[in-house]
Amino acid sequence: MSLVFGKEPKRHHYPQQSVDLWTREADTTTLPLINQATAQPRPANVGVTYVEQEHHALADEQELVWPAEGEREARPHQMQAKGLSPTTSAIDELLAETEKAVTAAHADHQHAAAVLGPYVRREPGAKVRYWICWPILIFGDTAGVWSAAVVNGDVPYIAFGQALASGVAAACAGLVGSELKDIRMARARQRDPESLSQDEQRYRRLFTGADKGIGIVKLIGLLSGVVAALVMVAIFALRSSIEGNEAGLTFGLLAAATAIGSLLLGYSAADEVADFLATAEKRVGQVEKRYLQLASSAAPKRQAEAEEAARSIQAEYQLRGQAAGKRVESLSWRVQRQNPHVLGHGYPVGEQSGVIGRRPRRGGAA
Repeated sequence: MSLVFGKEPKRHHYPQQSVDLWTREADTTTLPLINQATAQPRPANVGVTYVEQEHHALADEQELVWPAEGEREARPHQMQAKGLSPTTSAIDELLAETEKAVTAAHADHQHAAAVLGPYVRREPGAKVRYWICWPILIFGDTAGVWSAAVVNGDVPYIAFGQALASGVAAACAGLVGSELKDIRMARARQRDPESLSQDEQRYRRLFTGADKGIGIVKLIGLLSGVVAALVMVAIFALRSSIEGNEAGLTFGLLAAATAIGSLLLGYSAADEVADFLATAEKRVGQVEKRYLQLASSAAPKRQAEAEEAARSIQAEYQLRGQAAGKRVESLSWRVQRQNPHVLGHGYPVGEQSGVIGRRPRRGGAA
């Protein structure tokens, strides 16, 4: 592109640099003197000059060059957003399903709490007490067996493994206490299935079948007693061989006390209804955690950032193109202002400003 009497400007990558060159070139552009304009208005016999048409074309070019430059700058962001689109779509689908799961979990927990809340019998803190005391019973029994085994000459770490197994066995022998408590509470809740309300029908198993499984519980109780007896006899034999019968009897009875204490501890903490509500509450926490993990996934965030960056860049360059077009268009008026001896100082009175020399818009509109 060149002006009528100017030099061909050097091509630059950024449109703003070309605009600066055109400004300097417009300042040095002069039109050949044909007839000195004696009147201030623009002569009626002067139409649109080549200089004006050239600047009009340059202005149109700016409105294309700048958006093209913006498209080039935004392309990496658009490609990134497009690449993240499948992952984001999958996450959105999972997020929608997880949201339904969160709603359902909350509804189930609230419904269960409203219907089964009156049947909870476990006192607050009983479960915490259980998980504090039960390991203490295990380690207490383990310590007695371990010390005796080490004194008897066993390798310490091997003796510790055997002692720990013995302590766990003695403590587990008392777990049947929770089953006994569940049976007693189930009998207290037992009702005729026909008398259950529609809401209670969802938890029918908690109100019926209290006597089912009694035989299994009796068998487990018998086995627990056998385990406790075996541990007591084993500790008695080990201690009596080292420290005498009195010490053996003492530690054997302590092992039996550990099993009985575990039974009582399990009995006091057992509550099937409370455990059911705790499970429902735990499920709420799990689905909420899953929902938050999906909601904080990196892919949707990165896609949104890339799309916004591309949109902002394109909008910026679109505005820059319009501004550059106006700037180049103004250079046409600048040339006319600097050549009043040919084009006068303005339009005649009564003539609309800009009719002569107004550039046609792209698409054919004036």
